[in-house]
Amino acid sequence: MDTVYNDGSNGPFIQTFKFLRFGFMFAVFHREKLSLNMVNGIILLESILGQDLFEKYVKVILTDRGSEFSAADAMETRGDGSKRTNLFYCDPMQSCQKGSLENYHEELRYILPKETNLYELGLKSQNDLNTVLSHINSSPKEKLDGKTPIELLEFLAPLLAKKFKDFGIIKIDKDDVILKPHLLKQ
Repeated sequence: MDTVYNDGSNGPFIQTFKFLRFGFMFAVFHREKLSLNMVNGIILLESILGQDLFEKYVKVILTDRGSEFSAADAMETRGDGSKRTNLFYCDPMQSCQKGSLENYHEELRYILPKETNLYELGLKSQNDLNTVLSHINSSPKEKLDGKTPIELLEFLAPLLAKKFKDFGIIKIDKDDVILKPHLLKQ
């Protein structure tokens, strides 16, 4: 789990998750970079997947030591006191320990370049972010032998794929994938 943003004061802030087995990226749109928002992002992910699928596929969350991730107990534990997941932090100054997520951030940056106002670019809501995620997850990956994360997710975990599809992250035909800033201007 990590956070991507261009303007630390004004946002938007993108809470990112990568499902390693599938190479699939999920992200939550936030207007503020607060620990409470990051907790709510995890709660949203669990509500999308349902408790059983969440516990099956989100057993561990690895993140950095950013202040927005300081509410470890609230992230790991549900309101009723039951265990939701296990949260671990990278060693200080070692974000490379979650390197595969950092690599996916590069793909986000194709569409959402640094030093641009993301709101002006068209990123104004979770629906806009779902469009971005749909294109990134529909892009063939060399590491996946030319398959897309959505294809792998549909094959290996069809119920999980359906949950994300119902949330709005859909498969885009490979010939229609756009990894450029004008994606949100269409």
